[in-house]
Amino acid sequence: MTKYLYRYRSLNNLFIFQELENLEIYFAKPDELNDQMEDYMNIFWQGDEIAFRGLFKHYLYVLSSVYYDIHFRNREKKIDPNYLPVFLASDVSDKLEMKTTFKSIYYEFFNCLDIYNVPIKLAESCKKYSIDEILLILTKLHKFAYLVIDAEFKKFDKNIDRVKDSEYKEIYESLKYCNEYSNLIDLINKSDKKEILNLIYRLELEQEQTKKYLNKEYKDKDTYNIDLIYFEFPKVYIKNIKKILYNNFCVACFTNSFQNEPMWSNYANSENGICLIYKTKEFNGKKCLTLYSACGDIKSNKIYKAFCERKILEVKYANTYPEVNFFASLGGLPKKIIEDFWLCNFDKTRYSNCLKKYENHSEWYYEYHKKAEDYICTKSKNWEYEQEQRIILKDLIYPAYEKEENRKVNYKIEDLQGLIFGRKVSLEDKRKIIKIMLNHCNNKKNFNFYDLYYSTITNQLELKPCSEYLLY
Repeated sequence: MTKYLYRYRSLNNLFIFQELENLEIYFAKPDELNDQMEDYMNIFWQGDEIAFRGLFKHYLYVLSSVYYDIHFRNREKKIDPNYLPVFLASDVSDKLEMKTTFKSIYYEFFNCLDIYNVPIKLAESCKKYSIDEILLILTKLHKFAYLVIDAEFKKFDKNIDRVKDSEYKEIYESLKYCNEYSNLIDLINKSDKKEILNLIYRLELEQEQTKKYLNKEYKDKDTYNIDLIYFEFPKVYIKNIKKILYNNFCVACFTNSFQNEPMWSNYANSENGICLIYKTKEFNGKKCLTLYSACGDIKSNKIYKAFCERKILEVKYANTYPEVNFFASLGGLPKKIIEDFWLCNFDKTRYSNCLKKYENHSEWYYEYHKKAEDYICTKSKNWEYEQEQRIILKDLIYPAYEKEENRKVNYKIEDLQGLIFGRKVSLEDKRKIIKIMLNHCNNKKNFNFYDLYYSTITNQLELKPCSEYLLY
């Protein structure tokens, strides 16, 4: 077990963001990192009929809630696509219109025989359905789902009679009595990947054409909410429901070597930067770094900062990403909501077999968090050269993800073992950095500064004591 961690930094991080002056490590959100797959979760859906019906019930609920928001509660407000009510917001569901209408929406939606059979077919196949496959199914069902919701809520508007609207009725019934939904499941189950990809493309093209037409019709109006709820909603929904699986997280990235030339290039401005050397310790059999970071007290629900040991995790490099079973990973929800909404029928008289996974809670909890670490710390083999190690902050009680100040954590000066200057760092910048560190050490020369150089004897990057520091 290596005793040291290395962290490459540019001079901007030191001088503009004052990371060295503050003895600070910044924890980045996944979308701030350079791997575009950081936020990717390899989710699959596999379950019985009740579990799949619960998925569509939830989709209808969230779509109904957003529709209600747009047309009844906040007509002028733009819907934030990052914050759909996937946690079953009570401020919407307690409204009379939602209480009296959602049951009608649910039963009318499944009154379409072909749609009623979709959860049955999905369950009978015993197949693991991927994100793109579930998204394709939701996209296909979305138009009818929207029209059902629209028709039910429009009953509150006495000026609209959808029953007498012949054009609307024709479209409604053509969607209700078609057999395209079951045919789609058959197509997906054949595993003809090329055909599925072509179908996804055709649906996207069809949507874009319809959107273009509608935007012409509403050229004098703001179509933001219309576009989101009518065209973008399936994609936005899939993105949002990841939140009910695992909490948001942010990471600080390290490596186990100072001799990594691509790392100097990518993260230390082509050697016009530095590499920090941290000394680690062992705690409960795990390699750790002591950090002053946001913590949460469960009993008081208060946030405070304190020094604590943060586990260092080694990144694994693979050709595939760890799988996450959706119906067995609903960890962001109270167990009662899992039982009473997600994994039961509408009348709560039948329950999904997927509930068995949650029975031994301590065993499930351990496995659940182990999978979280696995998916956060797995990257493509293309990044293997980085030899990366990570510390993770997950949103549990304290909102590390949302609040930037909670993503900045401090360390002890004694845990910073040394600092390596890249070969392109100017003497002036070296002096500035040396001065910062001497201030931390009360002007005592007891800190290790090194210069990086390439040795033709070892044919690799090596270290020597920093001559500028020795003469300072």
